[in-house]
Amino acid sequence: KKGKKSTFGYKMHIGVDQEHTLIRRVEASDASVTDTEPADQLICGDEKAAYGDQAYYTHARHARLAAANIKDRLMRRPNKHHPELPPRHKLRNRLIAKVRAAVERPFAVFKERYGMRRLRFFNLATNRTQCILAACAYNLRTMIGVLYPPDERRT
Repeated sequence: KKGKKSTFGYKMHIGVDQEHTLIRRVEASDASVTDTEPADQLICGDEKAAYGDQAYYTHARHARLAAANIKDRLMRRPNKHHPELPPRHKLRNRLIAKVRAAVERPFAVFKERYGMRRLRFFNLATNRTQCILAACAYNLRTMIGVLYPPDERRT
């Protein structure tokens, strides 16, 4: 709700392979769901490291990643006890942000090429299906570039 006007929306959460930006997991949720709730469903378990922005960091998630031998590369955030991040956490967040920038590419493709700035349907199941199909299309498009790099296609 914004004032007296109600708006409806959905969020798309993805787990992406760092090397090729292939989408490994897709979750669609109602916009009222916080980003931290579907985060554990995006982790496959065979990753070497898990990257994420500040919304995804919790102490419990850090402990689960450590137990699974997955390096925690979730950005740290300030809290009420420590309103200012120490310089080492600020540097760590900047280094993580450089890696995470590549993960934003699928969202750019969804919005610019697939017309998904807004989802077309009014129920979650249909929108989830649309998100999964868009992720499949993105992966197929990306795999062409992985299997046949542009310089090899010309010969």
